[in-house]
Amino acid sequence: MQGSNNFGPEAPGFGRAQEPQSDAADAIPPERHAPPAYRPRYVPLWNNSITILGLFAAAMSLMLLLTFGLFSLISPAANPYVDIIGYLVLPTILAVSLIVVPVGILIKSWRLRRKDHTLSLAFRLPRIDLNDPPQRKVAKWFVGGTFILLPVVGVSAYHGYHFTDSTEFCARACHSVMKPQATTHETSAHARVPCAECHIGSGASWFVKSKLSGTRQVLAMWRESYSRPIPPAISELRPARETCEQCHWPKKFFGAQLREIAHFASDENNTRRDVAMLLKTGGGDESFGRAEGIHLHMALAGRIEYIATDEKLQDIPWIRMTASDGTELIYRSDGKPSSDPKPEGQLRQLDCMDCHNRPAHKFRSPQTALDDYLESGMLDTTLPFIKRRSVELLTTPFPDVETACAQIGSSLRKFYEEQYPQVWERRMASVNQAVDRVREIYRLNFFPSMKVDWRTYPDNIGHYISPGCFRCHEGRHVNQRGETISSDCNACHLFLNPISRNGKDAVVEKGEFIHPYVLEGTHNALRCDQCHTGGNGPLPTCNGCHTTQAQFRAGSLPEFARFEVTAEPMAEVVDCEACHDISQPVSIENLDSSCMECHDDEPERFDGMLETWKREMDDLLRRAEGQLDRSGLDVLARLKTAGPLHNIAASRRIIAELLDQPEKAPSPAEALEDEED
Repeated sequence: MQGSNNFGPEAPGFGRAQEPQSDAADAIPPERHAPPAYRPRYVPLWNNSITILGLFAAAMSLMLLLTFGLFSLISPAANPYVDIIGYLVLPTILAVSLIVVPVGILIKSWRLRRKDHTLSLAFRLPRIDLNDPPQRKVAKWFVGGTFILLPVVGVSAYHGYHFTDSTEFCARACHSVMKPQATTHETSAHARVPCAECHIGSGASWFVKSKLSGTRQVLAMWRESYSRPIPPAISELRPARETCEQCHWPKKFFGAQLREIAHFASDENNTRRDVAMLLKTGGGDESFGRAEGIHLHMALAGRIEYIATDEKLQDIPWIRMTASDGTELIYRSDGKPSSDPKPEGQLRQLDCMDCHNRPAHKFRSPQTALDDYLESGMLDTTLPFIKRRSVELLTTPFPDVETACAQIGSSLRKFYEEQYPQVWERRMASVNQAVDRVREIYRLNFFPSMKVDWRTYPDNIGHYISPGCFRCHEGRHVNQRGETISSDCNACHLFLNPISRNGKDAVVEKGEFIHPYVLEGTHNALRCDQCHTGGNGPLPTCNGCHTTQAQFRAGSLPEFARFEVTAEPMAEVVDCEACHDISQPVSIENLDSSCMECHDDEPERFDGMLETWKREMDDLLRRAEGQLDRSGLDVLARLKTAGPLHNIAASRRIIAELLDQPEKAPSPAEALEDEED
């Protein structure tokens, strides 16, 4: 350890190792009277690698923090990812760096005192003297380095800020978990709109909220505690009037829009069927056209509010419409009076996002995606059963994308090689193109690692494969005046149905939707999504939709296998239509009258039989519900779904075994029927 240099003692406020002094040295200032040999020797403790590294990191983080703060002030919109860096990462680095500085000093002090126990610590105020060559040299390096580093830091901070504000950073660099949303964003109409424009917007309150949300998301990513799938963001988004309507102004829309949709059947020829309709978009500015249509939901002088009882906002039992004069109409679908307290749930004011809830992240169903590809020519429509087979493959569960792509390729090629060898031999290129396209559909819409596909997030535009409009317009919401929310199809659209002339569709007429299958009675009142799931639909037969009831009647329902039930005696003789007249409402009276059409010669045996069975089943189910545990109640729920009257003997056996009671003997009419069989 050498004597003090000129720069060491002047270093600001850091400890120095100092040799102990004599009493004489304490009485007489060493700088003026003591010989050089007796002056205390000062060793600077700051000039060690740990402290210097801490000082450098602190200076850099401070400059970056100031730069990011400046960009945040001039930025038109806040970004939670920028805030994470500017308000969480950089301050943390600065704090850690400042902690490292004294740690380095203490470590060096400990090392010096370990070598010489006579050393002690002393602190001196800084003394800056630029006439001192060593200090002047350090000052030159500091000033020169600052002029070199400032533009480098400024440019890097500028590009870093814009990178963290980009969709690429939000979706990939930081949030690999957001791959489903990033992929669908790239193929959406909003692909050029950055994430922050819609998810954050501008304003101080949302700036703070996004900052807190971003911090929580980083912690969830770090701990891998995020949900799979990611919950829908609609409840966390700010009102659409502050984001969407900066570009889209529903009040200024007017009139109707022509919408043409091509559907391809799942038959061998992939038969095409076109649907054309006028969508009554409308608007609220009479200077552009009549104030009417769908966008009146948004352009009203008043407001519409609703309560949803589920996270995805699909179950809406309560709606309040407030007119411009303050008049309130409350619509309820739960059967309670409008004056009753509101149900529990999330209260929202209706805005664009309640219908356009997937504007930039639309996961297309297999049916929709294949219709689009077939209509655009990306898939060969002349390949036999290409749509049906592709939908089957796309709806097959796969553990990951790689396995899915491999199975899609091998299965589709094998199908044509075995079932249509001539097609495989002559049109192998078309088959391989189909393989590539179906794989592409899977990669764009299916994400097994995040448990995301078209069923994960319901799309509220329309009502084809999800309730959508029918969440409110199903005809069950009634207000205090006894009025219902309209469920008339023509309220929102008019279909342009072709009229054939000379074997050609020459003209069209406005009217109701014409379903390719004749729907009668209760079937005509079904919602579209109750049959159209986005995957392969049910067969257009009774058993195709009512599979549970058909299997129970045949004694083959898997859930009841342990009860060893048998088929209903008339299952092979009487079909569904013999008892159920679908043009009539479903009731015991109508079913009993159907029985008497065949058994009118024995009214004493069969008249009122179903009504007797129903009373018996109602009594048995009521008693069982009061005695069974959770597993038993699950069996009863399944029995109710299957319909106890579809197999009365099996229903009695199941309930008797659940209650551990003797099975009831058949009635005389049933005994005679069994003997005849």
